[in-house]
Amino acid sequence: MIRYSFILAAFLLFGCGKDKHILLPKSGRTIVKDVADISPIYMLFQVNGNDTLVEVDKQTIISTTNWIFNIDKRFPLKKIMPEVIKLQNRKGSHKGEAQVENYYSYADSIGKNMAFIPFTDVVYTLGTQKDFAEDGKASLVLKFDKRNQLTVNGIAVKPEEFHRTVEKMYTKPTVLFLHFDKELSYDHYIADKILLSWWKQPNVTISNKEYIY
Repeated sequence: MIRYSFILAAFLLFGCGKDKHILLPKSGRTIVKDVADISPIYMLFQVNGNDTLVEVDKQTIISTTNWIFNIDKRFPLKKIMPEVIKLQNRKGSHKGEAQVENYYSYADSIGKNMAFIPFTDVVYTLGTQKDFAEDGKASLVLKFDKRNQLTVNGIAVKPEEFHRTVEKMYTKPTVLFLHFDKELSYDHYIADKILLSWWKQPNVTISNKEYIY
């Protein structure tokens, strides 16, 4: 059993023939601190001329373990999400009886430790949303553009104030749908996910469907 809870600096070093590094997102909050029985996956930032390439190192992954996605924060979502979806599908086709999870890693800059965000149940769609809430529930669309500016049903709000906007807009059980611009950086994406994970509101749920538009 492997436990992934070591102290992390500003970047992650690992051996795979030669040392390489990943610049991980940072936050002052920890969602999950320890994950046991893991397989790490690395998505390294590579530049070839004017093009940004994703080098995916997945040599050590085992389908029956929890997967830790270590992704460089400089990537736009359009570069990494197709790879994330492929790996999700690969793992889903090999699931056994044991419950195994997927996590994104980041660095807790206050606790000085690795931290993780679970995303096992997230279903990504590369494109725009076509279906909305069912069973009489209202729906709100939270859309983050490439500059990480947020709108709620088309109304511009500051990310740290979105909960007040949502509270004013819902009058019955409501589902929030998350939309992220494909040009948004992975760094901002993780920051947004951490912000949303700490927010709870009666009668409001966040859909497990996320859209990369």
